Amino acid sequence: MATPAEAVSVLVALEFVVVSAIVLVLVPLEAAFSIIPLLLVFLIALHLYRS
Repeated sequence: MATPAEAVSVLVALEFVVVSAIVLVLVPLEAAFSIIPLLLVFLIALHLYRS
């Protein structure tokens, strides 16, 4: 079972991924270009945590 700190960290990363995906859909790519690297890092981290 995950510790409370670990669960909060996963929820924060998941929230960032969801909000970033929405931002990428709604705004032009040039304006949202700076969030793409962090989005990819969190996606990889969530994938590794899940597997």
